[in-house]
Amino acid sequence: MATTDAALLLTLKSLDFFRELPSGQLAALATGAVARTYAAKTRVASERDAVRGFFLVLTGRVKLFKLGDDGKEQTLYVFGPGEPFCLGALFGEGLFPAHAETLVRSRLVFFSGQVLEDMARRDPSILFHFLRVVSGRLKEAMEMIESLSLKGLPGRIAGFLLHAREEERDGRRLVALGISQRELAKIVGATPEAVSRVLGRLSRQGVVRSTGRDIEILDRAGLAAVAGGGPDTQPVGCGIRRGKGEGFFRKTATSQ
Repeated sequence: MATTDAALLLTLKSLDFFRELPSGQLAALATGAVARTYAAKTRVASERDAVRGFFLVLTGRVKLFKLGDDGKEQTLYVFGPGEPFCLGALFGEGLFPAHAETLVRSRLVFFSGQVLEDMARRDPSILFHFLRVVSGRLKEAMEMIESLSLKGLPGRIAGFLLHAREEERDGRRLVALGISQRELAKIVGATPEAVSRVLGRLSRQGVVRSTGRDIEILDRAGLAAVAGGGPDTQPVGCGIRRGKGEGFFRKTATSQ
């Protein structure tokens, strides 16, 4: 506890990721944790780096991506405030499986994997906390494979919007992307022009209202119909208002 900044520990306690972790375990895990601010477009970790620990986003956004032999970039995940990444490198060889780069100015915390391992040897119950997160990521990976294999671009974009976080603003519930359409295009595996065309079509059909990086879902049932259909599925205008979004959907695909 002596090596952990008190203000940082207080911030960590307020995050959903640590909400169910006992205060004593959190204080021990945060021992020696390092908080650092990164400028936009800064590489945090590279593929095959030896990373012995994990990161957590306090502010900003970080994208996880792979690079093909031809240099083409494919975004795998986008992490926002309160979300951890690099969990897959905690044990084993500790090699990072992809590249991580900030999208905007971001403040991240790095936790030592050695500290977590020492804690787990004394009290294995802490591992269940991380297993829940890893299990959720595995489920998302299976959904990503479904998207790659079965859904066209409208379905991928609709699925992204349905699972994105919403926030209240001026009496409306908006999906605040927090990323540009260019980055969204990398996530769903398309060109920015193709993404713009799909959003434009959904807007004209009254399913969403798109304003820059803010999108209001007007017809959640119609959007769900697009998300569940094939490449040529069209929105169904049911006039049903949207509900509350859950999580931050990070599906990716390589074809339009």
